[in-house]
Amino acid sequence: MADVEPEDRASEKDAVLAIDVKQSDADYRQFPTFVEWSRAIVDTERWNHHTTRLREHGEPTTTKLRQAQEVAKRAAAVDTGAIEGLYEVNRGFTFTVATQAAMWEAAIDEKGRGVRILIESQLGAYDYVLDLATQATPITEAWIRELHAKICAGQDTYSVQTEVGPQTQRLPKGEYKHLPNHVLNVDGKVHSYAPVDLTPAEMHRLVSEFQAEEFLQSHPVLQASYAHYALTVIHPFADGNGRVARALSSIFTYRSDRIPLLVLVDNRAEYFFVLQAADTGNFQPFVDFVLERGLDAAQLVEQCLYAAESPQVSATLSALKRLYNVRGEYSNAEVDAAGHSLFAAFQQEVNLQMGEYRQDADQVRIELIWFNTGYSIEKLTHRAPLTGGGRGLQVQMESTPPAQASVLHNFTLELPVDAGREDDLIIRQSPSREALFRARMTELTPETTASLRMRLSIAVQRAFGQIFDELYKLAARNAQQ
Repeated sequence: MADVEPEDRASEKDAVLAIDVKQSDADYRQFPTFVEWSRAIVDTERWNHHTTRLREHGEPTTTKLRQAQEVAKRAAAVDTGAIEGLYEVNRGFTFTVATQAAMWEAAIDEKGRGVRILIESQLGAYDYVLDLATQATPITEAWIRELHAKICAGQDTYSVQTEVGPQTQRLPKGEYKHLPNHVLNVDGKVHSYAPVDLTPAEMHRLVSEFQAEEFLQSHPVLQASYAHYALTVIHPFADGNGRVARALSSIFTYRSDRIPLLVLVDNRAEYFFVLQAADTGNFQPFVDFVLERGLDAAQLVEQCLYAAESPQVSATLSALKRLYNVRGEYSNAEVDAAGHSLFAAFQQEVNLQMGEYRQDADQVRIELIWFNTGYSIEKLTHRAPLTGGGRGLQVQMESTPPAQASVLHNFTLELPVDAGREDDLIIRQSPSREALFRARMTELTPETTASLRMRLSIAVQRAFGQIFDELYKLAARNAQQ
């Protein structure tokens, strides 16, 4: 399993007394072959449903795609250290750093120099991963050791159990472990990792699996999940194994669909749970988990691409000011509940951003009208909520003379009629009838995920960009008459 946090271990004193290194070495269970792992099933229909749309945005060398990839990569890199408890993050912090908002460096600095160095190391490591992923170069042991050196570059020491008790020692970066790193869980059972003398052979076996034809021809979700799990079973490094595993697995999703594996700190509890299930031989939950995190990344990148194609609010507001200066698997109830959660999150984000825009838009009056009345839906595959009325928002913007103009946009919620895991909940924008935002049921049940909220923020920015741009064009035409 992944690096175990302090609260998941027995006390340091008890650990020293209870761990019999020789017995723990003997209890080590080798990681499975890829042939064994590949018996798990990947929902290729869901994967293709979302990644195909991403591939339709053009060549992987386009500037917009690289910028969108950067957002997902930075989010994964920021949260990978938080998952291990090296520092704390929240959605706002991750979003700020991932999108490189104006205050992202200041946000990191507030957490202290030590955290900044850790995050910068992790960002550099993910760049290293992306470089390899874009080449045909095979993965080697030397490359994995270098990945460890890069991702742990900001960490100088780690805590280790010795015969005389816990000690802080120098972290050997880019080297396989020199001391056993078995851990004692709170249930009193020892979790055994590869013995020190067996680690090089196990890593050699893992790299050989990566080069086998069965592995090379398999689905990227199977590749990513296998690489991640096998490395955590070996635990080849003194510390940082979880961070290395998450970065390593991203190679395969990058190569197939231009996305990293996006594991956020909000996914932490489920992440450790499915890793523990894999330890019992039940690989399917972890494969499903990796699938979901890949879909998170795909939809985040896609939303960033849509936003990049939309007019930017700041630029449009500046132009507007110059005018004045010059002159099926789910029940209907479950789907409705998910839809109401989605639209509530949408409403919260709209109110938040609208408050910011009102401060800069002196010549614009913005009104929001929320309605629960019925509305028409063109496609038979979707419907309005059956309970609680429909869900709609009307955004009206009006500029003042001499460049007077007004625009009206409606946003409505559409839910799949026969909802399955592959079906999207949609927030549609009118009059264009464009699908502004798509969400998966698995992102809304049992609660709204951090990845969805991040994409939703970008979608609302995009919508406001379009509305302000339309208002500016009408105002500019009216000002010339």
